[in-house]
Amino acid sequence: MAFENISTDDFFPLFKQTLADSFKVDSFFMHAPYHDFEKMDMGLRRMVWGEYSTNSPIFSIAEDSPYRIVVLESTLGFYNMIISLTADEEPDLIGIMPFRTEPINQANINRIMKENGIAPQHTSTMSHFYLSLPVVELNDLILTIEHLITFFFPAFADHRVEYVNYKSEKHALNPSEERFHKFSSDYIEEMHKRIEACSKAVTSGNQSQALDHMKSLLDYAAPFQSSPLPQIRHELFAMNTFLAARLLETAVHPYYVFNQMQNFDLKIAELNSQRALTHLPFEMTRKYALLAKNYTYEKYSYLIRNVVNYIDQHLATDLSLSVLAEEFDKNPSYLSNAFKKEVGETLTSYIGKQRIQSSLRYFNTTNMSVAEVAEAVGIPDFGYFSKLFKKHVGVSPREYKKMLDK
Repeated sequence: MAFENISTDDFFPLFKQTLADSFKVDSFFMHAPYHDFEKMDMGLRRMVWGEYSTNSPIFSIAEDSPYRIVVLESTLGFYNMIISLTADEEPDLIGIMPFRTEPINQANINRIMKENGIAPQHTSTMSHFYLSLPVVELNDLILTIEHLITFFFPAFADHRVEYVNYKSEKHALNPSEERFHKFSSDYIEEMHKRIEACSKAVTSGNQSQALDHMKSLLDYAAPFQSSPLPQIRHELFAMNTFLAARLLETAVHPYYVFNQMQNFDLKIAELNSQRALTHLPFEMTRKYALLAKNYTYEKYSYLIRNVVNYIDQHLATDLSLSVLAEEFDKNPSYLSNAFKKEVGETLTSYIGKQRIQSSLRYFNTTNMSVAEVAEAVGIPDFGYFSKLFKKHVGVSPREYKKMLDK
């Protein structure tokens, strides 16, 4: 089956997404006259060597087979690929950005830095670069590329795979702080773009897009799996704080933001499994995006926003209509009617529901007794608390606590 009308421009987004999903490998597309070759290594070669040239031709097009998959192995410890996608004299090209065929450790990074005259003070940036590179089974990657391109462009079946090994080439060491800072700033700028894309999707409530951007961000950053547990926790605490701060800039009620933040802080501190911890960024992304989608109060008037905020922050106190009316200097009847009109339920119903939700958090995260929880959420009448709890939860508070203790 061929797609006769598909252009290389239309094909590339599918190609890029497939490789990103399957191998965490990034790629870019070039029309002649090819100004983007430095994307191949994100500017690393230029940063290390300055102006440089190679003894081997990167690309040679033969009349018998113009299609090529060129595999480039660098002396800097990674691979790239260049693919000729058309049979033109100046073909459309796809560049595959840096990847490795086996994991790297800090000793190998230090060796690469020493061999290329990179000063030790740049270890952190270089480590982030190398540890962020995806580890790929080269033959699997080539096979996927071959099948994918040939499916859309059957003539590509006559392609050749060429291997270019630059590892034996020697380059003059020409370290430059200016070029290094440019490389570092470019890396940070790209990281910032991915963080912003993720946080924008989260605050807009778009879960699917937010998860895609989080995956892209984690693929670009040094992976959690290569870090010790204390560092993973440190980064997760920072991520949790950042996402919560971004949610506070939206119309989401602060009560829900802080509650979500506290729940994640507790989970980060308690989890001891590396696998569970490395899954948390996606859980954070999903739940904060859900908050943005479902718990906004922008539809409420300024008065009702403040009332809701006051209630959620003072559940343990007297929240009778007379108290709230006095707090906000409003006629009790006016406040009651305005609240029901905007929120869709009475003040009494809303307060009761919020107190039961709060009691569930106490039961789920503490060892407090039923009486202590009832007192903590502002319902000291044990009988009324039990009745209200069963109405909302379906079981009595004692039965709920027994289920948790099993």
